[in-house]
Amino acid sequence: MQVSVLGVRGSRLLGTLLGTRALHVTPENASARVAVVLSGCGVYDGTEIHEASAMLVHLSRAGAEVKMFAPDVAQMHVIDHNKGQPAEESRNVLVESARLARGDITALSQLKAQDHDAVIFPGGFGAAKNLLCCIAPVLAAKVLPGVEVTVGQEDEQGGKWPYAGTAKAISALGGKHCAKEVHEVHVDVKHRVVSTPAFMCNAPLHKIFDGIGAMVQGVLRLTGK
Repeated sequence: MQVSVLGVRGSRLLGTLLGTRALHVTPENASARVAVVLSGCGVYDGTEIHEASAMLVHLSRAGAEVKMFAPDVAQMHVIDHNKGQPAEESRNVLVESARLARGDITALSQLKAQDHDAVIFPGGFGAAKNLLCCIAPVLAAKVLPGVEVTVGQEDEQGGKWPYAGTAKAISALGGKHCAKEVHEVHVDVKHRVVSTPAFMCNAPLHKIFDGIGAMVQGVLRLTGK
């Protein structure tokens, strides 16, 4: 659905989720070390593929060192993306995520915060079903009281923003929603969280790609790399 980024030094989010220490700070001029947490493969039951791919392109262009992770658990729901209906089959989140990672992926339980400067959570319904309990920016609102994030606009605008109601979930969890257009990002400097609407909006793919690029740039600026 959307992409939410946790970055970086002194951040508490990843430590809260995984019981680890604050994210590692590498020497100045070194490449940023970024963990990408996947939740399967496919928008309706895993990670949104276009979001993850766009993110990896922008991270590569920026020279970041990327390591991908996913939980080694059974997938909560399996969806036939051709029919848009549940499918009667069992899948593993790590195995499915390996499709996106081209096999180069590690169990989420092995993620060590001290080894990374930032962590990025691509959107998709899998972030709600398989990873934790909320889609990406809502995840930040759940674990960081008062955090500022965006999922785009707060009304549907005739169907342009079909998931606009998500903003209410952020407010209900004690977060602050900041309305943004699809190509924009919101940077919460205090909590060191960057978010962008991505597929929360019915928009051309290139505009979503540009928004994800702005998000990647925002988080890398926070790392100082």
